[in-house]
Amino acid sequence: MAAPKRTPDQVMRDQAKIAERYLKGFKMFEIAEELELSMNQVKYDLREIRKRWRQSSVRDFDAHREEQLARLDLLEAKAWHELERSCDDYWKHTVGETAQGDIDKTETGAQTGDPRYMTVILNIIERRSKLLGLDAPTKLAPTNPDGDEPYKQIAPDEIDARIHELLAKLG
Repeated sequence: MAAPKRTPDQVMRDQAKIAERYLKGFKMFEIAEELELSMNQVKYDLREIRKRWRQSSVRDFDAHREEQLARLDLLEAKAWHELERSCDDYWKHTVGETAQGDIDKTETGAQTGDPRYMTVILNIIERRSKLLGLDAPTKLAPTNPDGDEPYKQIAPDEIDARIHELLAKLG
C-alpha cells in the first residue's frame, strides 16, 4: 500500500526536519525511521533541499556582492569629495591672492591636497576590481606545505622506492 500523500505544509515541515537532522550528521535511514518516511522519500527530499540551498547561496552571494559594491561606491564618492575639499583647503591656506585678486600659485610646490584620500580611493578601486574579478590571476610558485621551500618534483623511481619502503614497514 502506498504511503498517504503529504500536504504541502507537511512536505515543508518534513523537509525542515530532514535538513536539520542531515546537518547534525544523521544517516538517511535514521531520518527515514524517525520521521516514518521511506528511504526514497528522504532521498528525494534531500535532493530538493540541496537544490534550494544551491539556489539560495548563489542568490545570497550575488546580493551580498552588490551590497558591498554599493558600499564601495559610497565610500569612493565620499573620498573624492574629501580629496577635493582638502585641495581647496590647501589652496586657501597656502596660496595668497595678489593685489589684482588673482591666486598666486608660485608658493604651492607639488602638494595638491591630502594624499591619504588618494590612497583610500586606490584601495577602493582595487577592492572593487577583486570583487568583480577584473584582476589577472595571481601566479603562485608551488612550494612545500609549509611554504618555506620550493616544490621539488619527485622522480617516478624515487616514488616507487618510497612506496616499497612503506610497504616493508607495514609488512
